[in-house]
Amino acid sequence: MPISTNDTTILAMLSRYPAIPIEEADEYISQIEHEENVPICHAVIGRIPPEELNEEARTVYDEFNQWSVDRTRRFRNEQWGGRRSHRENRTAIRMTQLHEKGIISNDVMLLYGISGDMPERGAYMAMSPEEKEAVWAERMERRLGPNWRERFRQRQCRLPVFLQKGMAKYPTHDWLKEGF
Repeated sequence: MPISTNDTTILAMLSRYPAIPIEEADEYISQIEHEENVPICHAVIGRIPPEELNEEARTVYDEFNQWSVDRTRRFRNEQWGGRRSHRENRTAIRMTQLHEKGIISNDVMLLYGISGDMPERGAYMAMSPEEKEAVWAERMERRLGPNWRERFRQRQCRLPVFLQKGMAKYPTHDWLKEGF
């Protein structure tokens, strides 16, 4: 079964983002160079069951699904390893570089939780709720500017849980291992 670099890239992207909007998926699938790879794309995003693929296509489908699962595991382990050793990982470093060039928005940086060093876990846990809120507010201001709260009001989305007053006490969580 012929598979080009272009087809591999599209299949890899679809395997990483199977819930992609239909129109966007169709746009990428239309760019597939080898027609025999189109059913694999449809199976990857769930339009057809994998059992409908021929044997050769099913092998390619299984390889891409396994690659996607392995990629998720490697990415997660890299994140945890970096947090355990108190260092930035290559994803954070690269995303920071792209942010500095204006390619990645502040919102994406916030989504990934890339905003600098956190206090040590013991010191953080010893802080009062007001002190914790001040830490997060300062980080948000440093990353998004002095009017960062307006971004949440304008988009009509809720503030992150750690900045909502009056919330019930949540279980303790190790941000170095589990992220934030």
